[in-house]
Amino acid sequence: MRITKWLPAMLISVALAFPTAAQQAPKPASAKPAAVKPAMAGQPATSYKTLKYPALNKMNLPEPARFQLPNGMIVYLVEDHELPTITVSAMIRVGWRWEPVEKAGLAFLTGSVMRTGGAASRPGDQLDEELDRLGASVETGIGEDSGRAMVSVLKEDIDTGLSILADLLQNPAFPQDKIDLAKIAQRDNIARRNDNPNSIAFREFGRIIMGRNSAYGHIVEYDTLNSITRADLIAFHKQFFQPENVILGAWGDFNAAEMRAKIEKALGAWPRGGRPQPPVPEVDPGARNRAGIYFINKEDMPQSWVVMGYLGGKRNDPDYYALSVMNTVLGGGLASRLFANVRSEQGLAYAVGSQWNAGWDRPGTFTAMGSTKTETTVKILNAIKYEIENMAAKGATDDELTRAKDSVLKGFAFDFDSTGKIVQRMVSYDYYGYPRDYLQQYRAQIEKVSHSDVVRVAKQYLKTDQLAILVVGKQKGIDQPLSSLGPVKTIDITIPKPTQEALAAATPESIAKGKALLRAVRQAMGGAALDQVKDYTTIASLTISMPQGELALKMESTMSFAGRMLTKMSTPMGEMVQGFDGQAMWVRTPQGAQDMPASQRAELEGGFFRDTLSLLRNAENPAYIVQALGPSEVDGKPAEGVAVSDPARKLQLRLWVDPKTNLLVKKTYVAALLGPPGEIEEIYSDYREAGGLKLPFKILLNRSGKKFGEQTITEIKINPGVAESAYKKPQ
Repeated sequence: MRITKWLPAMLISVALAFPTAAQQAPKPASAKPAAVKPAMAGQPATSYKTLKYPALNKMNLPEPARFQLPNGMIVYLVEDHELPTITVSAMIRVGWRWEPVEKAGLAFLTGSVMRTGGAASRPGDQLDEELDRLGASVETGIGEDSGRAMVSVLKEDIDTGLSILADLLQNPAFPQDKIDLAKIAQRDNIARRNDNPNSIAFREFGRIIMGRNSAYGHIVEYDTLNSITRADLIAFHKQFFQPENVILGAWGDFNAAEMRAKIEKALGAWPRGGRPQPPVPEVDPGARNRAGIYFINKEDMPQSWVVMGYLGGKRNDPDYYALSVMNTVLGGGLASRLFANVRSEQGLAYAVGSQWNAGWDRPGTFTAMGSTKTETTVKILNAIKYEIENMAAKGATDDELTRAKDSVLKGFAFDFDSTGKIVQRMVSYDYYGYPRDYLQQYRAQIEKVSHSDVVRVAKQYLKTDQLAILVVGKQKGIDQPLSSLGPVKTIDITIPKPTQEALAAATPESIAKGKALLRAVRQAMGGAALDQVKDYTTIASLTISMPQGELALKMESTMSFAGRMLTKMSTPMGEMVQGFDGQAMWVRTPQGAQDMPASQRAELEGGFFRDTLSLLRNAENPAYIVQALGPSEVDGKPAEGVAVSDPARKLQLRLWVDPKTNLLVKKTYVAALLGPPGEIEEIYSDYREAGGLKLPFKILLNRSGKKFGEQTITEIKINPGVAESAYKKPQ
């Protein structure tokens, strides 16, 4: 029996009604702006060029107590008695750059489930209750090149807080149910990763430079995520989590000597691991040779994003300070050349700028970027290139240099407007091997940058013939072909679906038995009556299991074997309708009707292929490969398996047949059904007569072996004769 095959697009509005924690953007730290006075007393400033800023105050940083435990852990302590709280943050030498590429996502899962799963003595749910009672917080996570574990408590609860932190660092439980939940969240992230053009542009530009399957360019896919087991998390944690790999920073309302004793008691007994620290992965040697034009076609974009650049340097490079100032002149703010000339003067950009993203222990990237309407894509590309070339040829003026240095230094000050930021920055310097006085060195080096320094680095580092240029947008409507600028390499960002388990090679015997099984199913479910079906409508209730609870929907779905579909759905947010008239896909919500993205077409084709009635009507299709899979069990009862494949369209499904009745009891396939792609199971029961056919009226839906929905059918109308106009997009 068919259920809605392309329902996820209909549920976009539903999903928005249940925002996840990851969608809640943190508020930036507030800071009092520096006083600004106009060039002439009593008169308002008419341009940013006339603004005069007071000199920065001297940077007075607290001197931390630094010591090392016998087990190798380094600790920084800074007293801050402003509030009666204490925060302890661990920086761990671990990161996704060290995970196996074929298990991309392992580092994220490890860092996430350390917190949600808790420890053996403190299961995650119990830990949540304890933290609520204390008014405390605990966080863990793993990024590209480091991991974090942090606890923040009232000062009277610091012993408990340290005990929790020590437990999570040393003894995470990694329960399977929390791993499964974390995987669900990651699958949702994969499914949505091509929704934001800005994210696409910067993600794929980074992969162009670093290499798509390198330590710095690989990304999580459904298959890499599905391959990760609990044993992988345990092994990854054991490999990297040892006291020699940890630098601890603590700040708050404590006495340093007393705090040291508490840390030694809580973490001093953690034995050394003895495993060598992982070396920093080298950047792909080819990263310096990525020049060229790259294009990502995204037809649903009303504008284009252009990103260009190449491999950059590190923060400890001698020229880093001059390059930071130079980039500020070029594209680092509202007073930059890119903003003033490309956006304000020429009106080409919605957003524009540049960044010299130096890495801590590996090269970063130089990028210049802008977004514009499709019709001015090449114009903005050339305008940004011109500003880069002009900077390389002429450097900066004295006024630009002064403003840029002021901007860099004053912006830098906001990185150290709290004790916590200062301590964590000091920990980071230690972690990456930078001197303890790097803060002071940074300010001094920026102040020393001269006009000649900026001229020199601009000429030396800004090379437009070395630019990798990426354009993300729709091809139709671009002002002139990108090929006019040189050869174009197209990048495919299609999200690979999870790989289904490979079928054994078909034999004449398995093919013959498979075809016989499929004919028996066809006969049991209607036989010749199936050939008389032109369209059918299913009226049902659908209950979806979501993290926030169950969501009940009413549905009416119609499939026409002339290649059309129509689904009406009643939701708590109003009625939604989705249609396909044989050419165009559309959706209508309470906000109006709109076209569906072309990327949904493949899912639609899969829906037609998987529909049970359509499949049985086309059982003798010579394009299909049908083969028996042998005996199995479904819910403890014997069943015979049969696989149907359409190699030309890379479509496949598997059916399980009750040998007594020849009725279907289960169907499995890979699809994006009610969420991100995964292996879907439809389990059938409650067969009834409907229009001369025998059809199931209850369908249980599982994803990866876990229930996520249930459909109860109230009526099936055979040949209802829905008018063709009903499938067309409302005007």
